[in-house]
Order: sequence, then structure tokens, then C-alpha cells
Amino acid sequence: MLSHLQARVSLTFNKLGHFVVSVTPLDVNFNSFKLKITLIDGSTLRLNEHYRSNNLEKYAYYWLNADNDLIIGWDNAPHHSNLSTHPHHKHVATQTNIQPSTETNLEAVLDVIRENLSATSQS
Repeated sequence: MLSHLQARVSLTFNKLGHFVVSVTPLDVNFNSFKLKITLIDGSTLRLNEHYRSNNLEKYAYYWLNADNDLIIGWDNAPHHSNLSTHPHHKHVATQTNIQPSTETNLEAVLDVIRENLSATSQS
């Protein structure tokens, strides 16, 4: 599990660079881990991954603003079978605004966050 955790922290810094203030492990065990990534604008990314036989089985990536309100949350919980990207989906601004998601891994999620933070910092 430690190698997965280290890879995720490294990927986060590689993708988000100077936007990252801190990475805090919240829970680490044999099959899973949770991280809180604090970003320069006060928002946080809550990362939760569960592995089975060294393969990523479940994920949840929730990006919250400085007031802990949802910006976007991505996960692959096997509900919302009506979506074209099932089980992958995202919650946008609220838990009830559920949309298909093509961002199905941490790298894609970090790209979305980087694009948004870059646009905000240029405003």
C-alpha cells in the first residue's frame, strides 16, 4: 500500500505543483488510504482509494471549497446505472447533481483541478 500512497502523492505534486500547500494522510491501512490535499486557494481534495490484489477497485475524489462545500466529487460507487459512464460518475456542486464522468482516474481529476486553479489565478 505504501508504494500506491507514495505514487499518489508524487502524481499530485507533479500535476498540481505550486498549487499544493500540503498533503495529509487521514487513514492508511492494508488495502486503502485516504488523503487530504490542501490547495493554495483554500480548497481541498479528499482522496479515497481502495485496492484489491494491487488493483484500484474503488475510488472517491471530492474537491471541496474553503467552506467545505462541494465543487466536484468523482467516484465509482455502483449506483446510478442509468448513466452512460456507469459506474463512473460525478457530483457537481451538490450531491444530488449527478452527471456522467469521463474523469475516471486521479490523473484526469488532477488535470481538471489544475485547469480550474490556473484559470482562477489568471483572473
